[in-house]
Amino acid sequence: MSRIERFSAELERAGLAGALVMHPVSVYYLAGTGQPANLLVVPGREPVLYARRYVELARAGSRVADVREGAGFSAIELPELDGPLGMELDVLPAALVASAQRRLGEVADCSEALWAVRMVKDADEISAMRESVALFDALHEAMIEHLRPGITELELSAELARALRRAGHDGVVWQHRWDAKLAMEGHVVSGEHLSTMSRGPITVTGVGLAEAFPMGASRREIQHGDTVLVDLGLNKAGYHGDMARCYAVGEASDEMRRLASICRELEDVAIGAIRPGVTAASVYDATHAAAERLGVADVFQGGGPYIGHGIGLELDEPPVLGPGVETPLEEGMVLTVEPKLISPAFGAINIEDDLVVTPDGCSILGSLPRALFAVDESGEVSTAP
Repeated sequence: MSRIERFSAELERAGLAGALVMHPVSVYYLAGTGQPANLLVVPGREPVLYARRYVELARAGSRVADVREGAGFSAIELPELDGPLGMELDVLPAALVASAQRRLGEVADCSEALWAVRMVKDADEISAMRESVALFDALHEAMIEHLRPGITELELSAELARALRRAGHDGVVWQHRWDAKLAMEGHVVSGEHLSTMSRGPITVTGVGLAEAFPMGASRREIQHGDTVLVDLGLNKAGYHGDMARCYAVGEASDEMRRLASICRELEDVAIGAIRPGVTAASVYDATHAAAERLGVADVFQGGGPYIGHGIGLELDEPPVLGPGVETPLEEGMVLTVEPKLISPAFGAINIEDDLVVTPDGCSILGSLPRALFAVDESGEVSTAP
């Protein structure tokens, strides 16, 4: 079945008579075009793509045969429906939905129906995400080249951004949350900023350059003995990876090596818990239990109740691997697993990788060692564990 056919089936299961899909990422997923457009899907009928602008470009990129010019709700030729029209109420502005209701009639949420399709990736999507994850290799090489005492977080982040763009990063990171923003090079954080969680994400963010956007790289000068954390979204041709590693400047302390070993063990537990049929919550529960056994429950995830989440055309997709999330994992889901230990006493350690759920477990998409890297002034690299 095509993506639109699977979405139509989910609409019928949800009791929806059709859907008007407007979120650009969802339009791209279903119709294949990145041009501004509205996609009308009614089970039993051919889908119609209404191009709000650039209709010829929309036709050129679209998998939908019927592409029409139409910028507003008045252009939508809606058949008589025997139920509500679905819209993505988890992401569309309230004023836009209210306007649709005035023009088109009863509206209900179709987000869960669309996520039911989007959460499970096909072979082409998984291949695309392998390429996105591979972008971190370019960042890693740039870290080895440029991470030296005296460089600032901001200067280092600029070198990382350059390396990522040259490697093919799209230069933008798509997120589903209305209030989420993330620099292409993500969070580059060191020293006393290393335990800072700011603005939105429940993770190490750093302090940024100003209160207007208090996360990301600052002008702090990196020093010998520092640990530097890099955590970012990787986007190539629309599909995302989400990875993090820590780097010691010069030599890693015994304490940071110990914490890196614990972090790696926590990641191993999470990875070992992932397989088709288990719930998202069970992966978190297994990892949290390991944190208690290892004596780090008080600093586990910085108090954040999750161990990972889905990724795809957006960085923050369901399911969240967190307590109470009863979504069963399915073959083809792509997830990030991101154990971290955060405390003002030592800063933070984080190892994050992306994986695909397979018939009997899961497989990591990248090949970079899951370790803390120590980079000396000659560029020589050692790892722990």
